[in-house]
Amino acid sequence: MFKYRSLVSKYLLSLYVFFLSSIVFSYNPLDPLLWPDPDYKPKLTPVKFIHFQKPQGAIAYEGVFSGYLETQKIPLQSNYKVVFDELEINKKFKSLSKLPSLSLEFSIKNSKFIPISGALRTTQNLFWDMHFGVGEVWYDETGNIRTSFPFSFIQKNQNCVHNGIVLFDMTTGGEISNLVYQVASETCAYFKFDLISSHEAVFIENSDLKKDLKKHDEWLESKIPVKSISQFKEFSKLFGSTKEVSSVNMTVYGFYDGKSHYRGGCLTRKGRYPYCDEMLLPSFSLSKSIFAANAMSLLGDQFSKIENLLISDYVTQCDQKKWRGVTFGNTLDMATGQYKYKKYYSEDWYLRKNGFSNNYKHKDRITFSCDIFKKNALPGTKLSYHSSDTYILGTALNNFYKQKVNKNGDLYYDLMLPLWKSLKLSDATSEVRRSLDKVAQPYAEMGMFLLSDDVVKLGKYFLHRKETDTQGILFNALQSNSNQRGLVAIDPLYYNKGFWTKRFEGTKFGCSGDLWVPFMSGFGGITVVLLPNNTMYYYFSDGNEFQWDLAVEASNKLKPFCP
Repeated sequence: MFKYRSLVSKYLLSLYVFFLSSIVFSYNPLDPLLWPDPDYKPKLTPVKFIHFQKPQGAIAYEGVFSGYLETQKIPLQSNYKVVFDELEINKKFKSLSKLPSLSLEFSIKNSKFIPISGALRTTQNLFWDMHFGVGEVWYDETGNIRTSFPFSFIQKNQNCVHNGIVLFDMTTGGEISNLVYQVASETCAYFKFDLISSHEAVFIENSDLKKDLKKHDEWLESKIPVKSISQFKEFSKLFGSTKEVSSVNMTVYGFYDGKSHYRGGCLTRKGRYPYCDEMLLPSFSLSKSIFAANAMSLLGDQFSKIENLLISDYVTQCDQKKWRGVTFGNTLDMATGQYKYKKYYSEDWYLRKNGFSNNYKHKDRITFSCDIFKKNALPGTKLSYHSSDTYILGTALNNFYKQKVNKNGDLYYDLMLPLWKSLKLSDATSEVRRSLDKVAQPYAEMGMFLLSDDVVKLGKYFLHRKETDTQGILFNALQSNSNQRGLVAIDPLYYNKGFWTKRFEGTKFGCSGDLWVPFMSGFGGITVVLLPNNTMYYYFSDGNEFQWDLAVEASNKLKPFCP
């Protein structure tokens, strides 16, 4: 056990808590793991997440302190069950037997456990990175200070997120218990598992960390009010409908009506996730819209005709005959004229088959991307969707930025982060996946991480751009230009400037003409829809289900598209 030197003793409160314990608390199967008895060794098995959350009626801890928390690398006990492993990741790499230790700086204020950084954290582990979210602190039935907070394991060089909860105690006398964490949820179409693990923990006080809490307080004030989606009564079942997305595959879904954020989901294999606000979400190909299209639009505001620049002029590895005449705009449109099979509008499956995501270094990733496909059509004439093309575009935009604006600059840090700050997005957006080398090329095709509040704020931003832009990349991408709908995938699906579009027959909604609804889409079953009545609908799932027509109908009933 390890001493914590300056916790203020609250013995009277502890006695009061103890007196109420028979009413407020019930037996927690995690207690013997937190405070082990050498004569009693319980079997480590997954439990309902209710045992990781603050019980109803528990007294909040009101103290203020900060410090450093770390677990031992080798667990005291660990138990996992693979639920689904399409790529045989655990079989090949033993990824669940080689997990990173938890290591973070934090503060406690207003009964909240607040990590000093809410960004993606790289680790020395060969397979996993991590993320930590804001949790809760309260007194348990014995007067100990109990802490629970959300965390995620994130696959290196990938976007899959596996969500869990951490639990540990500290006594008023200064001791820290063992730490227990559990994972029973993910947004990942190819790898799913349940995991519970216990570790010895170390805490070191550091009062200087308290000064970083102002940023967190400002973010809390900026959050869009959240309500239960069940408030829509008869319409609520049309959002996140099990007829479109199976509940077992659904992570979270929501609807924004212009004022409030209505949310549902957050179910796991072990009950409801206690920290839905803090549940980390992967972007996957939402990044093609949020990052790539947005960055090119912002640069286009400063440099006219950026769409006409040639890829071969800014990406050395693409200085080949087949890339001559291919513009930034063609590449954003997924219309480079290069592909393997004419009959497919998307060939990301071919990229996965040939190991695109196994390229960790920029030199390998960009060479692969420039070489993988042959020229089979004129640029701008055929949709052939490749994540590798957006990686090329991100490289070209980054190099263009370095040449024209700041030779030591970075497209994501310098161009996107100021926008995220103005939109008051969470710390989860402050980092993006990058090549694992000195180049650290940001992945424009995937690799951002979001909270549900970020999703709604970004939706608000694009709805505003849809209303106000009169020209440019987003003017076309968001279907404000009736003369530029994009390239057809399979009617009624189109692709235009980094955004998907679905065409709906207007008569179904009482409209005189067809409705062209822009949306963002991500691998596995992720959708963000920008609706004609300035509302938005989103869901994050991982069962390769991409239906959302019922939500469109519900939005129209709540606020008609064509009144």
